[in-house]
Formats: sequence, structure tokens, C-alpha cells
Amino acid sequence: MTIPVTWNPLTDWRPVHIAWVKVTISPEDLRRFTQRSNVKGLCQSLGFLLLLAATGSLAYYAFDHGRWVLLLFALYCHGTFYSRFGDALHELSHNTVFKSGFLNVGMTALFGWLFWPWNPHLYRLSHQGYHHRYTLHQGSDGEDVPNYVHLNARLIRDLFLRVIQFRELAINLARLFTLRPTSKGWRGRGFELDTWEQFVLKSASEKVRRQVYRFGLYCLIGHILFVGLCISLGLWLLPVLVTLAPFYGAGFLAFVAGVHQHTACEPNCPDYRVSCGDAILDPFSSFLYWHMEFHIEHHMFAAIPCYNLKAFSRFVADQLPPKEYAIPRLLRLNRGCAEKYGCWQNWRDHFGLYKGF
Repeated sequence: MTIPVTWNPLTDWRPVHIAWVKVTISPEDLRRFTQRSNVKGLCQSLGFLLLLAATGSLAYYAFDHGRWVLLLFALYCHGTFYSRFGDALHELSHNTVFKSGFLNVGMTALFGWLFWPWNPHLYRLSHQGYHHRYTLHQGSDGEDVPNYVHLNARLIRDLFLRVIQFRELAINLARLFTLRPTSKGWRGRGFELDTWEQFVLKSASEKVRRQVYRFGLYCLIGHILFVGLCISLGLWLLPVLVTLAPFYGAGFLAFVAGVHQHTACEPNCPDYRVSCGDAILDPFSSFLYWHMEFHIEHHMFAAIPCYNLKAFSRFVADQLPPKEYAIPRLLRLNRGCAEKYGCWQNWRDHFGLYKGF
């Protein structure tokens, strides 16, 4: 039995010039959609924080009054929604949420501390420097590939019932305490940095590398002080609602919203309408997902704030593929992956190796 080889960007990465194909839009119209708004950014950001404050308050009320079933329900919802901090940090990494640079930087620091397993500066290096520049081009985009999905009873069960992530907690705590950059949710497959993480750090300037490591130190000190203060005040549940919250909750929302981004798409294609995918979400899921279901549009013009993507999509709808609701599209992708790749191993041998699998 041969052991499949994984692509190593440290030795095999190569740049490629891509003449990207986008929709036709006038510079004047594009400027309308790229306008950033502090008010809209605050509505999105504070609305998200208020939702988490509500689920956290419900959990604290249940804990304080011995309502254990209600506590479990509240923690389930809190952890499920809390995991969407990753989507928030994705959008903040593009510096498009606010017109004010101060608000962009400040909210990134706050959200990054609250969701400490996701170092936003390491993520920005990979996401903007490579994924957007070389989307799904093999040998250049080490962050993502044409992904594979296979729906089965075990996966569906896990999406709803696998709610405590002990391994991820141990890995990220070990990284945090040894000042290694954390990357839960988009990398973070082990204690040691994988080759892609090593590559993007090695390729970055010394100034940016220091920023990545300083942020990890800021999170470590901040959470030690926070947990210590909570314990000294007898507020035992607060660390569970903040510091440990990234490691519990269900994954079905993230799966249904995010699986459409690049699953079964074409690699090495200069047209974002082929290398990316969209889906129609309900308003609540769209809000939690920071409107990234408009993923084709986001890749075409990453400077468009998330809250303007829907209007932009309607404006150029005649130049985009028809959209499907998330669940029917997910079922179609499930069938499409089986037809296109045959099985997971065949997908892994041709595409998964570029993702570190």
C-alpha cells in the first residue's frame, strides 16, 4: 500500500499570473458598492455580539437557578453561534466592514481575542495573500481546493451532536501557551504548524510575523487575566461562555452555509463563476455567516463590504449563475462529488494533497 504524498509549499509552491474573468460593471457603479459604512458595520458587529450576549445571559440565568436542561440548551446555542466568529474575522481581515480604520483594527482585536483560536493576522497572510490571489490554482493556493462533500448518517449526526471538541481545545491551548499562532477553523490540524502555515509565515515580512506573534501573546495574557479575575469573583461560568466557547456547539450552521464556497468547483480556472459557488440562505443564517453566501461576488470584488453583497449580486444577476437554496444545492453537490470524483480517496489523490490532507 502506497502512502499518498502531500504537496509541500515550502519546496513546491509556485506563483502564477491569472487573467481573472469578472462581471462587466462600470467604475462608477462599482464605487457605489464598495462604499464602507461605520453604521452598517456596527449594526452587523454589535448585532452579532448582542446575540451572543443573549445566549450567554440565558446560560448564566439557567446556571444560577439550577435549570440544567435549559443550561444545556443555552450552551448548545451559544457555542453554535459563537463559532461564527470565524466568519466575522474573515470579513474583518479584508478591512471592509468599517469606513474607519480605527474601528476595523479595534473590532479585529476584540473579535480576535474573543475567538482566540483564530489568529486574524496569520489568517490574513494566507487568505488575502494567496487564496484570493490564486483561488483554487493548484500549486499556488494552499488554503483551499475544489472541496469534497459526502453526506451520510454519521456526518449528519456529528453536525448536530458532536458538540465538544476536546482535541481542538488541547491543540490550541498548547499552541497558545507556547506562543505558536493558532488557526482553528481553517487550519490547526496539530500542535506543530503545518507546511502551509510555515510557508505563509516564512514568506511574510519580519514586521508582519511579529504582529502575528504579538497577537498570540496578547490573547494569552488577556485570557489568563480574564479567567483569573472570573475565578476570584466567583463567576465560574464566564470563562466557559468566553474562553472555552470556541470549543463547543454544533457544526450544522457552518456546514450548510459554507460548504458551497468551493465544493466540486473547477481548479485552475480564471473565472470566479466556475471556481466559486453561491447559495441562498435564510436571513438569520446569512447574518450569522456575514453574508458570505454571495461567495462568487466576494471573490470577484473583495473590496465590497459584506452588507453590500446582496445588492451588488442583484445588480449583476444577469451575468451570474442562477442561485439555489442551500439545502437543495447541498444535495446536488453531494451527488455531483460522487459523479465527479468517484470516491474520497480519488479526490484526495488529485486535490486533497494541495490542502494538506
